[in-house]
Amino acid sequence: MGDLKKEKTILEILSEIYIFTLIIIFPLIVDSSGFFHIFECKWYSFLIISLSYIGTTILTILYYLVFKKNNIFKKIKLSIIHWFAILFLLINIISCFISPFFKKYDLFVGIGRGEGLIVTSLYVITFLLVSLFGKFKKKYILYFSISAILLNLIAILQYIGFNPFNMYQLGIGTHNVSFMTTIGNIDFISAMYCILLSVSFGAYIFLEDLKIYEKIIHLLSLTMGFFIIGIIDVQSGKLAFLITLVIILPFIISNNKKLSKFLISLAAILFSYCINMIINPEYHYSIGKLKFVFQFNYIVLLYFIVIALLIYVSQILRRNNYDLSSNRRVIKWFYIPIIFIVFCSIIFTYFYNFKSGFLYEIHEILHGNFDDNFGSYRIFLWKRTIKLIPEYPILGSGPDTFAIRFMRRYTEDVAKIGPLTINDTAANVYLTMIINIGFLGLVSYLTFIFAQIKKGIKEMNCYSRILLIAIICFLIQDFFNLWLVIVTPMFWLLMALHYISLKNKNEL
Repeated sequence: MGDLKKEKTILEILSEIYIFTLIIIFPLIVDSSGFFHIFECKWYSFLIISLSYIGTTILTILYYLVFKKNNIFKKIKLSIIHWFAILFLLINIISCFISPFFKKYDLFVGIGRGEGLIVTSLYVITFLLVSLFGKFKKKYILYFSISAILLNLIAILQYIGFNPFNMYQLGIGTHNVSFMTTIGNIDFISAMYCILLSVSFGAYIFLEDLKIYEKIIHLLSLTMGFFIIGIIDVQSGKLAFLITLVIILPFIISNNKKLSKFLISLAAILFSYCINMIINPEYHYSIGKLKFVFQFNYIVLLYFIVIALLIYVSQILRRNNYDLSSNRRVIKWFYIPIIFIVFCSIIFTYFYNFKSGFLYEIHEILHGNFDDNFGSYRIFLWKRTIKLIPEYPILGSGPDTFAIRFMRRYTEDVAKIGPLTINDTAANVYLTMIINIGFLGLVSYLTFIFAQIKKGIKEMNCYSRILLIAIICFLIQDFFNLWLVIVTPMFWLLMALHYISLKNKNEL
């Protein structure tokens, strides 16, 4: 029994090292090529990190099995969530080996984004190991905010004219906001922030036993993060944050302390936008220099007035106690006005023509106009992707084979709308998944996700709630984004942490 307890402790330590490495170290890893080979750098880094974790875990188990005659698996029971994860992996394996492209292409690595069988297997296996052997610790929540602060610091330095890690090279200017931090493309930054900033927000709002320095770290993460969100201006990320907020808002307004902290966090976010308007950096390409055009206009003044009001109201709320959060009936009633507002917003968008921008596109889509240019080229991809589904509907054509099928069919269509590019995803994780591993693959994945969410809602504690918020936010942005090894490992780790936060709830 003593050896078995010691073995579990070692496995917990190995899991803790993996968790720390993936949350804080992995996002910062780059090589000497900067943004030019950032994907390859991240791919190999994740390969090394995950295989090191898997390998040391297996060796530890084998050592105790062979030399100590202790079989830890006798004490482990796989839950339904684990079985759904294994099923998802098995479908990926079957889809890979029966793929019509298996002999001609390397489906283990993948053809488009490196999301072949290798990394998919690593996602699932590391999830299984962390969820089976990991032990949740409160400091993991703080790791996400620390990681966000580090990434934000790099991005801010880049934005004001510096070049940390020498990321900008060979013609990519130091004020190019299409690539920032050590993540790269702004869509991937947005996806990463859907995890990191959601955890920061949830921790600041819902955790009641935070120390002063922890509150500062979470607030700093939000302030710096939304400063960058405002710069990169990725609509899918903003939409994911907004929908997530709408979903959790009744749980915030039902308690005076939570609502007070929400107003403080909102003030911090508005302050970040104010700072960007004040410094107003402009890059002059003719002279190759960045200049700051400082301004303080009426809009900035209005922002500061609103910020002051939010802080003032938050202090009033802090002194006037009420708590309706335990009354589920009241929580449900809070959703009625929210649903009504959403419904009215849709009706208004249907009838009012905004002429341009995101809301104009929504207006046109509500009227049945699915123009190829809408959604930053996404409607073009989605319309054509749906037509590909009947070819291999059950198990798809193999992991990461989207590029082969899409470009074979639509090369001329792609060329007509601009310079010929290779479209290797549908810019929608779920549609891409159907093409790659079919309806069986998508259903197994969604069932796995549903089981996670169901368990999270049923057995919720203050830490699992925070992680669940981040999971939901990431799942929403997946409707407009793609899986890539730069970000996706963080999501699978997030799900594993959510699982063990429920498993260890009595020890928290």
